[in-house]
Amino acid sequence: MTACAVCGAPVQPPFRAPAPDGAPDLDLRPGEPARSTLPDWIASCPKCGAAGPDLSKLPPGTEKVVQSPQYRSLLEPEWARSHLRWAKICEAAGDRRGQAEAMLQAAWAADDSGDAVSAAAYRRQVAELWGESADLETALRLLDVLRRAGEFERAEAAAARLAGQDLEESAAVILAYQRDRIAMRDAGRHLLSSAIRPPARTPHVAHGKQADAGFFSRFFKR
Repeated sequence: MTACAVCGAPVQPPFRAPAPDGAPDLDLRPGEPARSTLPDWIASCPKCGAAGPDLSKLPPGTEKVVQSPQYRSLLEPEWARSHLRWAKICEAAGDRRGQAEAMLQAAWAADDSGDAVSAAAYRRQVAELWGESADLETALRLLDVLRRAGEFERAEAAAARLAGQDLEESAAVILAYQRDRIAMRDAGRHLLSSAIRPPARTPHVAHGKQADAGFFSRFFKR
């Protein structure tokens, strides 16, 4: 057991999801068995209600956020409560990237609960947080977020911006696949392996450098 950084109550140590066996979704939600452990990724303190992936390490100012009426009012939907609360903590800390990831996880929870309206709304918030990202991986994920939110015009505009760049092969293939889905007004879930074929062997990544097969290839496990 560890202690909550806000109230000192005993809490469970950070959850470690099992390694996925299959390819992730195009927004990089991992495959099974990690996929089904989503409800465990963000913990909640049973005493003060603080939320986070590691309750023993929370951003400065979290106590004030946790005590706020806005935070306390985040009770529904129950299946996304911890993700939405963690997003609120990240927002107060100025961590837009963490906030976006928390909101995307809330969208995944909405998918699992069959709440398409909330899933689309959460994805729109993710899109606003990511904006016109200079990070290629995030820019490709943004296409999927916009498409799955039903924001097809915005998704095509974002795709057109990417098309004007000098992309590596795997990124270009993903972009073409997404543009086809956008043109068909397809808001469904698709796997990364539907866009690019898994490598014959798991690419080796060392010292932060990506494999020659393309940086997205590291998400395929053999």
